[in-house]
Amino acid sequence: MSDTTDVLINSLPFLLEGAKNTLLLSFFSIFGALIVGLVIALLRLSKNKVATGVAKLYVSFFRGTPLLIQLFILYYGLVSVNIELTAWQAAYTGLILHFGAYISESFRAAILSLSKGQWEAAMSLGMKKSLIYKEVILPQAWRRAIPPVWNSLIDIVKASSLASVLTISELTYNADQIAASNFQVLPILLTAALIYWFFTTILNIIQSILEKRLYIPSS
Repeated sequence: MSDTTDVLINSLPFLLEGAKNTLLLSFFSIFGALIVGLVIALLRLSKNKVATGVAKLYVSFFRGTPLLIQLFILYYGLVSVNIELTAWQAAYTGLILHFGAYISESFRAAILSLSKGQWEAAMSLGMKKSLIYKEVILPQAWRRAIPPVWNSLIDIVKASSLASVLTISELTYNADQIAASNFQVLPILLTAALIYWFFTTILNIIQSILEKRLYIPSS
């Protein structure tokens, strides 16, 4: 028991270093996925058939294929066409594109859930479409989209562990390296799991606060 405790204490700095990288990877991936998700949602709702078709194809591909395969394509596959991404670039791109597809559907559903009367009222005031989106539609849609979108953000934190296959020194990769070197597999992996649990719990608390303050139920 004392040996296990010593290993955990000695390994904690390495695990926390990995946790820091997990947070960095998750934060920037979340930011990017939210932007991509909103853009794709607006393209799906566009009257331009080409834009809508491209957006539908994007959503279909990234929701219909495993994230792990997408990461392999970005990191290993693109080299064959002279596009070389670093491990970090591939991880960021994969997480953003993958979860951007899911978030786009959440945004799209939230926008469609708003009554047409709001559009008609805003247009009767002479507001342009872009202004209607900015001032009327998107603020309400964001509030309604909080539950599904936030679930995707939590999934990003957990899915960032797949970056370990690209040898990124994040939490899962570091935990695996420690476990392989001292054979204390269960204690190390449980510690890593608890750290992920802590991160997702914080996000769940933030979600609850936002829902109470901002959430607008569907009419």
